[in-house]
Amino acid sequence: MDERRKNQSRPLELLAPAGGFEAFKAAVENGADAVYLGGKSFSARASAANFDLEDLQKAVRYAHERQVKVFVTVNILIADQEFQELVDYLYSLHEIGVDAVILQDVGVAELIHTILPEMETHASTQMTVNTSWGVQHLESLGFSRVVLARETSADEMKVIAKNTPLDVEVFVHGALCIGYSGQCLMSSFIGGRSGNRGTCAQPCRMTYQLVNKEKENLLTTKNPGEHLLSPRDLNLAEELAELKRIGIYSLKIEGRMKRPEYVATVIRIYRQALKRMEDQLEADAVGPLLTSSEHQELLQVFNRDFTSGYFRENLGAELMSYSRPNNRGTRLGRVARLESGRLSLKLEAALHSGDGIEFWTGRGREGVTVGSIWRDQTEVEEGKPGETIQIEFFGMAQPGDRVFKTNDALLMEKARESFQEGREQRKGPLNMRLVGRVGDKLRLEVIESGRRVTVYSTGLAQKALKRPLTWDYAFQQLGRLGTTPFWLNELELEIEEGTMLPVSDLNEMRRSAVEELLKEVPCQRIARQTYRQRVEKWKQRLAEDRASLRETVIPRISVAVSDKETLQAALKAGAKRVLIGGEHWRSRRGFSLEEIRNSFEICRKQGIDCAWRLPRILNQAQSSSLLLDLKKAAEWDRKPKLMISNLGELEILKTVDENWPFEVDYSLNVFNEASLAYFWRRGAKKVTLSPEVHHEQLAHLAKWPAVELLAFGDLEMMVSEYCPIGSTLGGKKGERCAGTCVKEPHYLRDRLRYDFPVETDQECRMHLFNVKILNLYEELAQIRRMGISTVRLQLTRQTPEQVRQIVRLFVEAWDTLCENKKFSWTSEEGMSELTSLFPEGFTKGHFFRGVL
Repeated sequence: MDERRKNQSRPLELLAPAGGFEAFKAAVENGADAVYLGGKSFSARASAANFDLEDLQKAVRYAHERQVKVFVTVNILIADQEFQELVDYLYSLHEIGVDAVILQDVGVAELIHTILPEMETHASTQMTVNTSWGVQHLESLGFSRVVLARETSADEMKVIAKNTPLDVEVFVHGALCIGYSGQCLMSSFIGGRSGNRGTCAQPCRMTYQLVNKEKENLLTTKNPGEHLLSPRDLNLAEELAELKRIGIYSLKIEGRMKRPEYVATVIRIYRQALKRMEDQLEADAVGPLLTSSEHQELLQVFNRDFTSGYFRENLGAELMSYSRPNNRGTRLGRVARLESGRLSLKLEAALHSGDGIEFWTGRGREGVTVGSIWRDQTEVEEGKPGETIQIEFFGMAQPGDRVFKTNDALLMEKARESFQEGREQRKGPLNMRLVGRVGDKLRLEVIESGRRVTVYSTGLAQKALKRPLTWDYAFQQLGRLGTTPFWLNELELEIEEGTMLPVSDLNEMRRSAVEELLKEVPCQRIARQTYRQRVEKWKQRLAEDRASLRETVIPRISVAVSDKETLQAALKAGAKRVLIGGEHWRSRRGFSLEEIRNSFEICRKQGIDCAWRLPRILNQAQSSSLLLDLKKAAEWDRKPKLMISNLGELEILKTVDENWPFEVDYSLNVFNEASLAYFWRRGAKKVTLSPEVHHEQLAHLAKWPAVELLAFGDLEMMVSEYCPIGSTLGGKKGERCAGTCVKEPHYLRDRLRYDFPVETDQECRMHLFNVKILNLYEELAQIRRMGISTVRLQLTRQTPEQVRQIVRLFVEAWDTLCENKKFSWTSEEGMSELTSLFPEGFTKGHFFRGVL
C-alpha cells in the first residue's frame, strides 16, 4: 500500500468523456490526461455515437502520441448469449492497446482477470461501491481503480483512499443521477430501457407531483416546480485542493452524451483550475480556482444550476433543479417592450448575433436564435451589459419577462477552434542532440518522455565554404515539426566548428526521428491462440462448477418480510422459508437485533429456513454499525444465515467469520452464469437473480442449483439519498428534517397520473416503487418446469392480512406443482383473489419482454 500512497505527490488525473471522435479530440486538445469512451457494444451510453474498432484504434493512437490514456467502457450487465462476442471484443481492445476497461458486471470482471490479466480494469460507479469494505472486495477481484458512488462524502472518500492501494476516481462535474447508479430500475420497469444495459430513458427528468393517499397535491401552495427527481449539475471545481488532500487521484467529468464544444470548454477550465491549484500549493497560498469569467463559461456551456452534491452534506432541496430538467443557460436580461416585429431587451450580459436565447414567460418558455442586433435604430455587432437593444422577434413575450442565453456563439466558436483539424495544439516537448564531425555522418539523438531515438544523416558532413551549420539554423530546421504532436524544447549542438550539412539532410533526419517516435511502442500482446486457450479453460471451469454444484434443493416459497407481525402472518400461512430484515421503513417498526435473534430461534424450532436480509445501501458509518451487530450475532448459539445486498457486506462478513453462511440478494445484479459462478465460488448458498432477467435467460440460469426468482411483490425502482418528502415538506438539509414522511403514505404522480409509492427508511433514504405489483402467479408452472427451485414473495410493505393471503395462495400452488400431483393446477381462482387484494393491477416485469 505504501508504494501506491503516491496520490499526495503525483498530479491529479483529469478524465474526460467522449461520445464521438470530435469530442475525443476536444478532450485531448484541451488538456485531458485520460479519456473514457464507449465502443459500439457493451457501453452504458448506448445512444451516444460511440466508437467502432477502426475509430477506436485511431483514437488510441492519437491519444498515446500525446501521452493521453484511453479507457473503454464495458460497463453494462452482459447476457450469457453475448459472452462470445464479448471475449472477441476484449481481445480486440487488447490488440488496439487501450489502457483500461471500465466494468459493472462482477462475472465479466472475473472473466477478464482469468483470460486477460494483462488488461487493467476499473470498477464503474454502476457497481455501487461507497465504502472501504466494498473497495476492499474490488481489490480481490483484480481491479486497479474504483469509481466511487456519487453519494460518497468527502469524509468517506478520505477513509476509503487511506485504506486502499487502488486509484480512487470520483465525478467532479456534470449530470447527477438522483438514485444510486446500478440500483436504479426506473427506466427499466417503466419502458423496458435499462440503465444497467446502457439504455436509460431518464424518466427521473420528467414532471411529478407529490401526493398523499387521497391523491391531493401536497406542494400546491409551495410550488417549488414539478421536476421533483431532477438534480442540479455537479460542480466541484473549487474543491480540487480538498480532493487532492484526501487522496483522490482521478477527476471524472460526466458528459459522453454532450457535444464536443461542451467537452472542450469544461476540460479547458478544469485544466486551468488544476494549474492554479498546483501554483497555490507550491506557494502555500489559498484562493479561488476559477475566475468569474470561467465560472460564467461553465454556466453558459450547460447547467441546471450547480451543486456540490453530497460532497459536504445532504443538501435536500438545494440539490435539486425543480423548475427545469435541462440547460438553464445564463441570465441575459428582461423584455423591455415588443412592437412592430422587434423586441427590446434590457441586457445584463453581452449578446451577439448567433446566440441562442430563451424567454421565460407565464405561458412557458420560447427559444430563438438571434439574428441582427440594433441599438437606437443602428445595427451593431454586439449588445453590451446595461444597454437596451432590439432584435427581430415574432413570438409571444411581455415586458418584464426574463430572458436567458442558452447558447453563446463566441464561446462555441472558441471551443471549436481548439479541436479543429490541422490546428492541433496538444504537443509534447522534444530534446535533441546533434553530434558529429566533418567527414562523418551526423548523429541526431531525440528524447521524448523517456524514449530515445537515434538517426543519422544520409550524407557525410562537409567543411563549410560559406555558411557553416549554426545552433540557430539547426534549431530552426529541426524545430519545424508542423502538425506532429511535438515541439522542440532543447537542442544541444556538438559538432566540429565549420561543419556544413545540406538542409535536405537535416529535414530528413527530423522526419525519420519523428517517424520512429510515432511508431507504436512495442508492448506485450498475448497471442490469439493463447487467448483462445484461456477462454476455453474458462468455459470448461464454468461447466465444471455448474456440474459440481448439482445437488437436491428443496423447492420452497421464499417470503421477505420487514416486521414481526408480517413474519407471524407468513408462518401461519405455511411459509417454510422467510427472509427477515432488509430496509427498516420509517412507516413501521421493523426488527431490532434482539427480535432478529428471537425470530431465528422461532424458525429453527419450527424447521423454517430463515435468512437475515441486509440493507442494499450502507454508508461508511452504517457499515461500521453493521459490523458491530454481526460481531454480536456471531456470539449467538447459532449464527444466522445472512443475505448480502452489496459487495461491501460480503467483505464485512468475512471480517467477522470467513465461513459464515450467506446468500446473495437481487440488488447485486446477477444477470449471467459468470456472476452466478463468482458468488458460488465464494461460498454463496443461494443467489437471487436480477429482476431484469428474461424467461429465456432464466431457463439457462436454472441449470444452477438454488437460484431464487422474484415472483411477487413490490418492485423497487430506485433508492436515493435524496428524499422528496423531507426536501419539500420537511425542510431537510444535512441531519435536519421535520420527519413529515411518517405522517401518511406518499406517492409521486407522473404526467400520466400513475402514482408511484414512496417509502423512507431509518437512514432517511428514499425508496421508490413501481405502480403495479410484480405477479408471476400465472407463470408458476412454467417457472417450475425450468427447474427454478425457489420463488420469492417480496412482501416488505404489505399488511399482515395481505401477507397471509398471498403466502397461502403461492404455497398451495407451488407445493402442488413441485409434488407432481395428478390433477393439474390452474391459476384462475388464485388470480381472482390476488386481484381483489390489488385492484390497481399487476405487471409481469421483464419475464416476457426483457430489457433493451
